[in-house]
Amino acid sequence: MNEVRKLSDRYEIRRVIGRGGMAEVHEGVDTRLGRRVAIKLLRSDLARDPSFHTRLEREAQSAASLNHPGIVSVYDSGEEQFAEPGGGTITVPFIVMEYVEGQTLRQVLSEHGPLTVTEALDVAAGVLSPLEYSHRNGIVHRDIKPANVMLTPDGDIKVMDFGIARALEDTGSLTQTQSVVGTAQYLSPEQARGEVVDARSDLYSTACLLYELLTGRPPFVGDSQLAVAYQHVGEAPQPPSTLVPSIPPAVDRLVLHGLDKQRDARYQDAHAFREDALAARDGRPLGIDGEGPATQLMSSAPTAAWADAPPTQAVEQQAGPHTGMLGEIEENQHEEKKSRTWLWVGGALLALVLAGLGLWMYTMNTEPEPQTFALEDMSDREANEAETYLEGLGLVVGREDQADDEIDEGNVVETDPASGSQVTEGDRITMFVSTGPDSIEVPDVAGDTESLARQTIGDAGLTAGSNIEENSPDVPGGEVMETRPGAGTDVPRDSSVDLVLSSGRVEVPDVTGMTQEEACTTLEGDEYQLSCAVETEETGDHEAGEVFEQAATAGTDVDQGATVTITVAEEEATPSPSPSPSTPSPGFTVDPPQVPGPDDDGGDGGGNGNGNGGGGNGGDNRGWGSLAHAWDRFLARVN
Repeated sequence: MNEVRKLSDRYEIRRVIGRGGMAEVHEGVDTRLGRRVAIKLLRSDLARDPSFHTRLEREAQSAASLNHPGIVSVYDSGEEQFAEPGGGTITVPFIVMEYVEGQTLRQVLSEHGPLTVTEALDVAAGVLSPLEYSHRNGIVHRDIKPANVMLTPDGDIKVMDFGIARALEDTGSLTQTQSVVGTAQYLSPEQARGEVVDARSDLYSTACLLYELLTGRPPFVGDSQLAVAYQHVGEAPQPPSTLVPSIPPAVDRLVLHGLDKQRDARYQDAHAFREDALAARDGRPLGIDGEGPATQLMSSAPTAAWADAPPTQAVEQQAGPHTGMLGEIEENQHEEKKSRTWLWVGGALLALVLAGLGLWMYTMNTEPEPQTFALEDMSDREANEAETYLEGLGLVVGREDQADDEIDEGNVVETDPASGSQVTEGDRITMFVSTGPDSIEVPDVAGDTESLARQTIGDAGLTAGSNIEENSPDVPGGEVMETRPGAGTDVPRDSSVDLVLSSGRVEVPDVTGMTQEEACTTLEGDEYQLSCAVETEETGDHEAGEVFEQAATAGTDVDQGATVTITVAEEEATPSPSPSPSTPSPGFTVDPPQVPGPDDDGGDGGGNGNGNGGGGNGGDNRGWGSLAHAWDRFLARVN
């Protein structure tokens, strides 16, 4: 078989991905469609039994008729001829199935241990969904167990081996002349007794599976498969909470109801079981809660009868003509039969008494009211501590976040129902856990560096926003001047707070038109804190003492403490007077020049000169007039 590479000239066989007591599963490729498949081959040492061929063909057809996302699909089946070492051939049946990525629940339990209550109930619901579908289609799985349930990487549940559990099984199977009847740890009592198996047997096996998911072990364990089968028939399982105390009482009731040894008393269909599993996960009342303790008493009577019945007798009902593992103790039965006869009779009588007592209690007494108690005040207690405490009281706890200005983050603000309310075991309690104040006061970071301010704002539960640069006369450049919103303002959590940083510069004011004193006071005052330098300049265009010019233009930025030179107007100096004419000596008089009168003529002038001027000098009258005018101007200057 190791040399075979293809089946039906279509399916290429690759590596072995699983081995069981009856078959091997290989990874394969459908060369016609180009898809990965899983190929299950019956073991060659079992292939000579014709009953396996007939059964495998019939069961493969049934499984292929199921079309559900929670069921591993069967694509094809057939037979292949293989050569034997001696030269002969052997016909081996095979089934081609959907290839599923993931791990079986057996692998998950081995690697990670028990699941949480929520995870286990989710998985159980995922198994019951395809079971509900298959049961409606008349197919009973017969071998629900962790090895036959796949968990995909996406968290989906896939149930394998539908309809072929009796033919293909892994090790740990209870057999009789190589006829598989199921895996001992997950056998229903009716399977162990050899009775007809129906859908309710799958539900018992699912309850065994759920028990192991919760606790890490099946409900019954023993030194042999036979011993485990006897326990399924005659012993009551311990509640899962005895192994894992954190399991809620509602989950105990769910599991124990599914493990009822009488099929008429356990869940009657997969839908009801699945609904209760989801209700237990969500903290809602179970559908079985109305049945009460009386039902449990009535169901326990047949259980006692099975407990006292001879184990070999129950096994023989199943074994029929075969002699398997359950018939191994038949040789010793004859010697023990007489000594145990009275034990059987006593057990039967005890069963009848218990059944009558249960019926009397059911008819004469109403169901007792569940015990209630006042819910303790959980406010300001650490949430994890409070949850553990409440779960220890049998309550189902949920959480919701709530902002609170007084309760520290991570502590309980309040519960619903409120403290003091009457609650019952199994009730759901919602804890409102503080996320801290709804609004936060903006911290004062003035004077801090930018990095320190951003850290302080982040630690306060806010977000440091943009940087805004502004001038300042005294805050060093790069330091925080203020925040926006300002320090002390209440803002919502995670709000953005901008930082106003000093530029280290100052805007120069306009001091022209001021007096020198006013200008220097302005420049050197608290608002600007600049130095003032003064220069003066004579000018007739501005009043004396007025600043008419500044070295740094108004509106420009200068470094903090810079010197600004101003120019102050100064009055012009008075010009010196011109030199005065010499004063005449005493006794000397200056007569004004004689101006000819209108009757004078040139003849006279000429005569007064040399006597020979004649009339030729008559034209000089204009010269005397000019001289008189010049004299007048001279006197005006002197005076």
